Formats: sequence, structure tokens, C-alpha cells
Amino acid sequence: MNLVGFRKNFTVLAIFFLIVTLINLLGCNIDIEDAKDAKTYSDFRVAILLAGSIDDHSWNQAGYEAIKLVEEKLKANISYTENVTAETAVTEARKYAVQGYDFVILHGGEYVEPAQIVAKEFPRTKFAVNGFYSGNNSNLGAITFRFGEMGYLTGLIAGMKTKTKHIAYMVGDDFPQYVEEAVFFEKAAKSVDPNIKVSIRYLHTWIDPNKATQTALELVSQGVDIISINTDHPGVTAIKEIAKYPQVLIIGRDQDQHDVAPGKVITSVINDSSNLILRAATLVQQGRWEGKQYKFGLREDIFNFAPFRNHLTPEQIEKFNNISEEIRSGNLDTSSFTNSSSQN
Repeated sequence: MNLVGFRKNFTVLAIFFLIVTLINLLGCNIDIEDAKDAKTYSDFRVAILLAGSIDDHSWNQAGYEAIKLVEEKLKANISYTENVTAETAVTEARKYAVQGYDFVILHGGEYVEPAQIVAKEFPRTKFAVNGFYSGNNSNLGAITFRFGEMGYLTGLIAGMKTKTKHIAYMVGDDFPQYVEEAVFFEKAAKSVDPNIKVSIRYLHTWIDPNKATQTALELVSQGVDIISINTDHPGVTAIKEIAKYPQVLIIGRDQDQHDVAPGKVITSVINDSSNLILRAATLVQQGRWEGKQYKFGLREDIFNFAPFRNHLTPEQIEKFNNISEEIRSGNLDTSSFTNSSSQN
């Protein structure tokens, strides 16, 4: 081998050993699990504020399950805070904005004013209220269900099932979306029988179980035999109490509440908060979030009903399915309403 060939081979070998040495040195400092996590989780950060606990079998549990779905599907870093009131919401939302969270969700219509305050302070952070709000055309928008659709279908069920011809809808507050729901609840019931009496109760609280129970018992004493209850965790307490009355049946909310009072819950409206919030978070992650109101319903499969468990006859189920399809196709309009629901 001449001198030139020797130098070429020596150079190649030297480079080879240098590369091996560098790989070994770097490898000593790389944890396989850390590398896996680095590929699994993004820098996208999402937080949610909840009015109650994550195991309330109702609205707040649905919100918690939603943020976990965001973590799974979008590989987001998530956080949540329980038992946030309208008074403490500004402080809690501000904490997440300061920490650099990309998207902060305030899970309830009671948070509109706090959200407006914090969104103005942190224009680069995206915020959403899970409720009715037109948005600020910038970083604060809202996500909600088409509550008129829910109201019409629950009113239809109540109208078909009542024997006393007196039914009721009880809800935590008179936010616009729930007024809309109440109007269509009454409209559907009277489409079954114009003589049905409909009572609407706005509790103006989502956290007082005593008020929910007392109001439900008052309705029962007035002859109501079907009550649609939409009051978060206080509604669970109320359901357990009025379930003691053999003539009363209940339409539950947010979770399948059959287990709360077996045999007494006709069905439950199951709001798919998980996919509702996932849709919103996806828009933010993709840079397509607008400060406006987003509404979802039957067409998007964003809510459904728990099993009827033999509470409805085949004929009633057929009617329910036909009306659902009319709403889904747009042939039955449940979006326009006037505030004419009963308070009696």
C-alpha cells in the first residue's frame, strides 16, 4: 500500500470511530421514555374551568372527560380547575394565561363576563365559553349545542308519557340557550296534546341541591308526573328524592342517569361535550379559531339520548325517530323562538 492509500484508509477509520464515539456519548444522555414522550405530546396547552367536581355525574364530569379527550386526540398538555365560581373565574383563567396556555375553556354560560375581562387582558390567548355568547370577533368565542333540538325532543317524550297532562322543565338558570330549550320543550309537548300544562322553573343556581330538590318536590305536589331536569349535580340530588314518588318519571341530563334512580329515568339527554370541546380545541390548534358562536347538534352527532329501557312503546319510539330525522334534515326548524315559555 502506498502512502496516499494508507492516509485515505486511516482517515476513513478515524471518522468512523469518531462517529461511533459521539453516538455512544449522546446515547448515554437520552432516556428512551423521554424521547417517546417528546414525540407523543405537543407544546399545545389547553385548560378548562369547571363549576363543580369532576365526578358529579353531570355537566362538570362531562367537561373533565372532554379535556381528557383533547389530551388523547391532540396530544395536548392539559389542566383543569374544579369548583370555579363566576367570582373566581377571572383569577383562575388569568393564571392559565400567564402560564402560557394556548386555549382556556370556561365551561358554562355563567362565565361570559369573566371571560370578556381576561380575553381583553391576554389578546394572544384563545378563550371559549361553553354557552351562548356571540364572541368578540377576536380571541374569545363560544361553543354550544342547538338547545332547541334538545328541548323539542325532550318535550315530545314528556308529552307522550304524561298521564296527568302536567309536565315540567327545571334548569339552573335562564341563559338564552335554556330559554330556547324551554320554549321548544313546551312547543313539542303541546304538539302531542294542546291541553298539556307545562311548567318551567329557572333555579338561578347550579350548585344548590336544596333548592333543586325543593323545587322538584313542589312540582310533584302540583301534579307534575314528568320532569326534565337540567341543573348539574343538584339535579342528581333532586332525582333521588322525587324518585320516591311512584307516579313521577324523569328525563336526565349530560350523563346516562339511569343508575341514579333505576326504573325512574325515561332517558337522558347526553351532550357530547367531549367532541364539542375537541372540535373547538382543534380549531385553535390549527389556527382557525374565530371569536364567534359555534353551534352543534344532531347533524354533527354532538348529542344523543340514553336508552329508553322499555319506557316508550314501539309506536312512541318510531315517532321520536321520525321527528329526530326531521330536525336532522332541517325540515323541522328548532332555531327560531320567542320567549313565551310558561313559568307557572
